[in-house]
Amino acid sequence: MVLGLTGGIASGKSTVSKIFIEMGIKVIDADEISRRVSNFQEVLQELTVEFGNGIIHEGVLDRRKLRNLVFQNRENLDKLNMIMHPRIIKEIEEEIKKNCQEKLLVLDIPLLYETKLDYLCERVLLVYVDEKTQINRLMQRDHCSEVEARMVIDKQMPLMHKKRLADYCIENSGNLEELRKNVEEFYHKILK
Repeated sequence: MVLGLTGGIASGKSTVSKIFIEMGIKVIDADEISRRVSNFQEVLQELTVEFGNGIIHEGVLDRRKLRNLVFQNRENLDKLNMIMHPRIIKEIEEEIKKNCQEKLLVLDIPLLYETKLDYLCERVLLVYVDEKTQINRLMQRDHCSEVEARMVIDKQMPLMHKKRLADYCIENSGNLEELRKNVEEFYHKILK
């Protein structure tokens, strides 16, 4: 089974992904694939043509600068997606094919619904937290202001809509041990 794993930014989705890995479950990480793709030479060239040389630092994409450009301008975000998404999707599909023998294959895609990639999954698990917790975690993690955090969150699909679309949900307002217990219980439930 291919299980899509998604959640709002700073919801704990990456932590759930790590728990799955610790349990011996194969995880395909779309962010990791995106980072790899963003450093392909032809992609860097296209990005600099579109957004200028200021997004490159010592030959590597400065993701924070690029993020600031695209989150402030919908047109820039669309341009970035047109460059990146086809390549990322191709890489994800190749990873799924390589790992098709797995009983459970987790596809970790933060913007699963926003990018309409849920077609790659048989089921979807959403990890979520309340908005206040999400903002605080994002500010702490990315060392950004509340305004910046809200700007990033507002670019994502509303959580309530994601909850209606997902097959399963795990709420992550507790501690790590509670989250681990919930993930293990979920895993045993879906194996039945």
